[in-house]
Amino acid sequence: MRSGGFLCGEGQGVALTKDGDSVVWVGQGAGHFKAGGGVSWRGAVHYETSSPKLARLNGIAAVFEHETDASENCDTKAWEWK
Repeated sequence: MRSGGFLCGEGQGVALTKDGDSVVWVGQGAGHFKAGGGVSWRGAVHYETSSPKLARLNGIAAVFEHETDASENCDTKAWEWK
């Protein structure tokens, strides 16, 4: 948590397809706690993969919205930043 009450974070991970292809993601964002519980995040992420099927994701930057609620349910939307 930062002064002023906002959150600043970064993360990384791997997403897998049903076929076993993978893509690594790295992202950063800013967020805040919501009144009823949960957190609201906004940020950017980029991707890297060696999968030929997912090669289009290499070098793409995306902006995202990530919402969680008090029960830890989440909804994430991302758009390619062109």
